[in-house]
Amino acid sequence: MVERIRETLLRLMLVPPEPTPPQGSPDSVVTFRAGSNYYRWRVMVWAVKQVGVLVGTIWGLQFSLAFLARLGPKVPWWMAPGLQLAEAVGIAGILLLIPVTWIQQRLDYELRWYIVTDRSLRIRHGLWNVEEMTMTFANIQQIRINQGPLQRLLGLADVEVTSAGGGAATPEGEQKRNSHVATFAGVDNAEAIRDLMVARLKQYRDAGLGDPEEQQSGVQDLLTEAQALKKQLA
Repeated sequence: MVERIRETLLRLMLVPPEPTPPQGSPDSVVTFRAGSNYYRWRVMVWAVKQVGVLVGTIWGLQFSLAFLARLGPKVPWWMAPGLQLAEAVGIAGILLLIPVTWIQQRLDYELRWYIVTDRSLRIRHGLWNVEEMTMTFANIQQIRINQGPLQRLLGLADVEVTSAGGGAATPEGEQKRNSHVATFAGVDNAEAIRDLMVARLKQYRDAGLGDPEEQQSGVQDLLTEAQALKKQLA
């Protein structure tokens, strides 16, 4: 049944298959996934939310019934049964959605893709709103690891890759984060990812590689300058 719900959700939401590798050599493709503790943490947060909603619904009804009891005969006879019916419908709806929302957490974990080649990287995640970011090594400025106390406890970390133009200065002089930061979120091998990225970035820059469009633009500029120089000499 769980697998059937999973397939139905993916089909209804038109979730695309796994992403194609970004630009680079096919032999250099390396795919990373979020750590298993990342999924366990998401499920824990999800379970706490479900319990909170159920407890809040039941407490709200009990509070409303106690308030109506204090009003006594001023309350219409149908109000208390109506509240009880509304609570029953609400609880039934929550219980029916529990398997769907649980599978949603699982799919959000499974649909996280972190792909690195010798020339670029691609990150895709999301179920309801699929987000995909591709970044070439030509624009990478910084690679860093972020790890909070809870992440250290779970053995997880985030690897953030910042590209050129990845931040804008605010009037107060602070760096404002925007869409030019690619994040390998919730990975359990952050140092390995960072080391691989640093090594390939160094190899990329030592080889003097660049995007085909940039190379074509550079060649065109050289041809234009050569033609202008030829005219001057003539």
